[in-house]
Amino acid sequence: MKKQSYKFRIIALALALGSAVLLGGCSEGGAPEGTGNGTDSSSAPTAAESNTESHSTDDNFVSESTAVSETAAPKTEEDIKTPVEAPGNVPDSYREDGANGIKIIGRNGHYMGLMGCWGLQENCDRYSAALNKAADALSGVNVYNMIIPTSSEFYVPEDITGFTASQKEKIDRVSSSLSGITDIDVYSSLKAHTDEYIYTRTDHHWQPLGAYYAAKAFAETAGFTDTFAPLSDYKQVTKEGYMGSLYNYSKSANLGSDPEPFTMYISPNDESLKTTYYDTSFKNGYESDLFVSRDAGAYYCSFLGSDDRIAKIETDCGNGKVLVVFKESYGNGVIPFLTQSFETIYVCDVRYFDLNAVQFCKDVGATDLLFSVCTFTPAGGNVGKVEEVVG
Repeated sequence: MKKQSYKFRIIALALALGSAVLLGGCSEGGAPEGTGNGTDSSSAPTAAESNTESHSTDDNFVSESTAVSETAAPKTEEDIKTPVEAPGNVPDSYREDGANGIKIIGRNGHYMGLMGCWGLQENCDRYSAALNKAADALSGVNVYNMIIPTSSEFYVPEDITGFTASQKEKIDRVSSSLSGITDIDVYSSLKAHTDEYIYTRTDHHWQPLGAYYAAKAFAETAGFTDTFAPLSDYKQVTKEGYMGSLYNYSKSANLGSDPEPFTMYISPNDESLKTTYYDTSFKNGYESDLFVSRDAGAYYCSFLGSDDRIAKIETDCGNGKVLVVFKESYGNGVIPFLTQSFETIYVCDVRYFDLNAVQFCKDVGATDLLFSVCTFTPAGGNVGKVEEVVG
């Protein structure tokens, strides 16, 4: 089918930005599950009013800069310029209680929003059981688990107590219960780079740099480092003026006055990629682009765009490997870093999938299956979505 025009894609993206999406997505809404409901501690903060997330910039909140900088792929890994912000004057001792249980702290001279992550250990057991069930039914398929900690795991100051629960405990609980599944230790990879710009300050998501380190951990564990492209091969694009979901949730004027840069990385084989988007029943396909906004103008939605569809990405690597990814919005960030390691990649959201995951993997000839989600999913209400898709 003929590619959609750039104008059409932007209109479609704008419509997606106005739709509520459960637990992580490119849409307007309130706080995600796991901030308070179904917690494992009686000291958990009050839950937000809604169980949806937001990933857009609102001109009513803060004036957005249109400054964009592009950096061609550096010659070596040592030439990479890690994204940094211009110095600010916010003291590290700054503390503010925002709406919906969001904390605002001072870090590196800027305001930073943090969302607590709670949930139930029992949900983690349900998540492990669902993944084990999928692995049992997919003989010969390499199955992987990637649980991504959110920023509160690493950046909550020691003087703030009772705000969030240990995500590592939940991640380790899942890992210890897996059978026939390879666990990807993203936690250690991210912890080693917490002094870099791997999480956003104004949004509950990570920056693509964090997703790169997670994808690298996947490559090292799964044994495809020979095809995994180093960051030096990517074109780096930075756009200023990003204001994400945590301002919407917290209503903090201070956070709203301090937008941040967003840096994305365009795959080295971008021009050779063919991306087809389908509805949640894997029908009505249309060809478009993996990078729906190459100037990062849609920020975290600049790659893959909306969550409520299935994406099929055909690459030029020609190794016969077919990867199926089940994710929520955190998993989106990993996809651009896998396009030189798999011939075909299917991206499916656990919240928007009307088929059976096991049968889908068989139908498309999957050689590899990756579950890539943040801690909210195994510990919170989205575990039910995982159980549903596995069947």
